[in-house]
Formats: sequence, C-alpha cells, structure tokens
Amino acid sequence: MSVIYLVRHGQANSTGEDYDLLTDRGKEQAFALGKYMASNGDFPDKIISGTMRRHKETAEFFMKGINSVKSDLKVGSDFHSFDANWNEFPSELWKKYAEYLSGTRSEFQRSLLQFSKVRLKGGVRSAALFFKLTEEILSVWRKGDFTPPGIETFANFQSRVDLACETYFQPSNSERTFIFTSGTPISLTLKKMLRQDEDVFTWMPWIWNSSVSMFRWVRGRHIPVSLNFLPHIPAKSDRTLY
Repeated sequence: MSVIYLVRHGQANSTGEDYDLLTDRGKEQAFALGKYMASNGDFPDKIISGTMRRHKETAEFFMKGINSVKSDLKVGSDFHSFDANWNEFPSELWKKYAEYLSGTRSEFQRSLLQFSKVRLKGGVRSAALFFKLTEEILSVWRKGDFTPPGIETFANFQSRVDLACETYFQPSNSERTFIFTSGTPISLTLKKMLRQDEDVFTWMPWIWNSSVSMFRWVRGRHIPVSLNFLPHIPAKSDRTLY
C-alpha cells in the first residue's frame, strides 16, 4: 500500500544572510523525525527532495535519525532522487518585490522598516511581520501584473508544483515515499489534494518546520491521513514556523 509523507524542511537560517541552510535546531528537528519514524517501523523505501540546500540537509539529518535506530538499512542506488519542481521560490523574489512595493506602498515600506529592526532578534514579532510582508508580496506575484527581471512567474511556479504532484502522487512500488520540500509548495499541494476553494496561500504561514502530511493510496487516489503533524516534537515551545 503506497504512502506518501510530505515533509517541510527543518528550521532555516532566517536571521542570517543565507536562508538556504538549516539552523542547529532545524537539524535536530529533522534528526528527531527520522528517529521517530524508524522507532515506529516506518522506514523510507524512497526519498525525493527539492534541490535546495535546506531540502537536502533535512533529508540528510532525517536519514541520520533513521540510522540511529537501524544502522543497517539497505537502500538501492535510486533511493534518493532530486526534483527541482519541489523547490521554493528563491529569496531574490522576496527581495525584489519588497524593493518594488516599498517604492509604491507606504504602509508596506513602514512594515519592512520595522521588520529590518527586529529580524536579527527573531521571535514572534519578527515572524508576524515576515508573514505579513510575505502575504502581500505573494499576492502581487500571483496577480502577475509585475514580475521583476529574472524572477519566475507565479503561473510557472504553480505549474511545476502541479507537475510534481502529478508525478509522485501516483501508485508506486515503493511502500513509503518521503518528499522533502518547502512551505509554499506544500501549501499548493494541500489545496490541490484537499480540493479546497480557499486561497492558494492559506496554509503557507501555518506549516511547521519538519512537519509531516501523510497521504495513503485508497480506491484510486491518495487521501490525506494526517496534516501538518509533529509527532516527533511534542512540546509546543520546541516548534518553529520560521
């Protein structure tokens, strides 16, 4: 019976210059997920990840957690594959749209200034401002009236995520497939798989780092069994969104 585990990457370096790498906490989250899965006998038959560094690192530390329970797990040469269709939009998109909106919307400019003052401290205030700014940026990106040079259009982004879903959410010889990706692709996937009418970004601010959404193949399609689940991080104080 085919089961797909859709996993968001562990906490990334939101207070540094390069977001595309895991923090120590992010590595611990990924390790804990692997250890939890292995402890319950849910060993991966196949792993797929986006090509971004934080996706690869999450898969790497997840496997270290698996191996801490079962060091002799046998895998084939095609055990871990990579698909850029699962990649998040690049950080340059956020920066270029922030620059554009700062010049056209005074309220956005004020929020961006506040965010720049608290970003390095992290915490609730920083996260709230980040998601507020991101919501506005993604709204403009999706509308498509303005796309900075060199930036992927939202239509293309959505098309490649849809293609990734169509490719992997199919019956498979692998009993357990783990897919490591990011918040926005997961948001679009959940909307698609749940057949929701809500905004495509509804899930995006609420997907926990290293969370698991599980889908089981039943009667001709994958149905959701659990969503945005954190069985390996029981303490709320240890959970992160950003």
